[in-house]
Amino acid sequence: MKTLYIHRHAKSDWDSGAKSDHDRPLNTRGKKNAGFMAEKFKDEKIAMDFLLSSTATRAKDTMRYYQSQLGLFEEHTQLERRIYGAGVREMVSVIEDITDDYDTVMIFGHNPTFTDLCSHLDHHFYDDLVTCSRVKVELDIDSWKEIHENCGRVKEHIYPKQFPEMRE
Repeated sequence: MKTLYIHRHAKSDWDSGAKSDHDRPLNTRGKKNAGFMAEKFKDEKIAMDFLLSSTATRAKDTMRYYQSQLGLFEEHTQLERRIYGAGVREMVSVIEDITDDYDTVMIFGHNPTFTDLCSHLDHHFYDDLVTCSRVKVELDIDSWKEIHENCGRVKEHIYPKQFPEMRE
C-alpha cells in the first residue's frame, strides 16, 4: 500500500507585484497557515519519505515549511514543473514516476486539479480543497506505476480554519 498526501498551496499574495502567476508568493495568512499545518503534521509523527512540489513559488514555499518541520534533506524533495497547470491525467503521470522506494509521499500544487485528483482517486470524495488543505489518500497499490482511477480511499481532509486557533 502507498499513501499520498495531496496538499493545496497556502493563500497567495495577489498584490505582490509578481511578474507572473507562477511567481506569486504566499501572503501573510498563507505563511501562517502553511507553518501551522506543517507543525500539526510534524506532531502526528508520520514517517514521510518524499515531498514533491509544483515549481510555482506559492506551492514551493508551502512545501518548504514541511521540509523544515520534518527535517527532510534536499534529496527527499523535488520540484516538478509538470504539476503547474497540469490536469488529472498529467498528475497521474507525475505520480507514476515516483520511485517505489517511497511509500509515503506528499505533493504540493493547485486547484482545480488537486480537488479533481482526490475525486479521481476516491469516487466518494466530493469536497473542495480550499487553500492550504491537506488530504490523505491510502492507495490500494504496491507500486506508484499502478495508480488508477478509484484505487484509493480518502482518510483525512483537513484545512487551517477547522482549528479554533486559526479562525479569523
